[in-house]
Amino acid sequence: MPEGDSVYRQCKMLREALEGAVIESSDFRVPALATSDVSGRTVVAVVPRGKHILIRLSAAPNTEEMKSGAEPLTLHSHLMMDGTWRVFDRAHNDDAGHLGEPRTSGADAGRSGADARGPGRATSSSGRGGLQRSRPGASPYRPRGQARRGGSVRSAAESRTRISADVSVGQGSHTIRAILRTKDVEAVGFDVKDVRLVPTRLEDQELVGYLGPDILGPDWDLEKALERLNAQPDRAIGTALMDQRNLAGIGNVYRVEVLFMTRTNPWARVDSLPEGRLREIVVLAHKLLHLNKDRSMRSTVGQAPQGRPLFWAYGRDGQPCRRCGVQLKRGEIDDALLTVDPAPSRTAVQHLRTIAWCPRCQVAG
Repeated sequence: MPEGDSVYRQCKMLREALEGAVIESSDFRVPALATSDVSGRTVVAVVPRGKHILIRLSAAPNTEEMKSGAEPLTLHSHLMMDGTWRVFDRAHNDDAGHLGEPRTSGADAGRSGADARGPGRATSSSGRGGLQRSRPGASPYRPRGQARRGGSVRSAAESRTRISADVSVGQGSHTIRAILRTKDVEAVGFDVKDVRLVPTRLEDQELVGYLGPDILGPDWDLEKALERLNAQPDRAIGTALMDQRNLAGIGNVYRVEVLFMTRTNPWARVDSLPEGRLREIVVLAHKLLHLNKDRSMRSTVGQAPQGRPLFWAYGRDGQPCRRCGVQLKRGEIDDALLTVDPAPSRTAVQHLRTIAWCPRCQVAG
């Protein structure tokens, strides 16, 4: 499940592959950007902002275009639940050259796009440093709902239950929403949401200005985050932590883990917490995300054994508490209005999320 740490890794991967490169061609597969083209622009920066990815592009190089208002742009995307960016090395593509170019021979005649593409090499946002390439001859695309592990095919259900730092479900070409091609690589956004192009000068106004302090950002401000959380004292702490207007980057995994580790009931009101508890929660969240931002597999209990993630409570409902032995319970918490771009006028609706918690260690009050 993408959270602040996995967004950080995705941006690191994209930065290494794209920053300073000129876009040779682009392809946006969302209605609002169907006719948009950013070719000729240089990738100036790739910036994570909470759970948002901002790819900043230079002004269009053509003088006439500049006169018509082709100023520096920002390509925005949000991973939500299933989105991911991948980078493919064009130097190792087959004769088709790149995504979207049809093959014209053999059984592939008449096919186009990623479905027609032969073996390629992909880059994933691994935390083991540098760009990780897939093995030669490995197809970067699989039918949606299948993902490969150790030579066997896993079902979509197995993929979804595998808790990893990044999205593990195999992606198909029909889920592509954005492609940026440079001389050397193709960056492909699968199932990314809220894909938009806006003038860079309007980033705050139109994209991320409503967000609270970024928990992994260079401008992280603990006191401001605490101030925003305390501004709604009657709110459940479990919901307040997920509100990106308070602090940006925490998702369901870290919410469950931080509240368990601090013995905090998810439904406790912010103003009912013991003195100093709110600060303890936010400081711990900041520490955990920083510890995991460069790991390939997320873990909150030290180094994950044998490469498998390990958590105190997340995904463990029905199993014994690692601290007291009591069976962890499964609960639901309403994350109302926690959308990509929350509007104050929007009517509140229920957004129930499943959490695991310990009825003995996390007693309210």
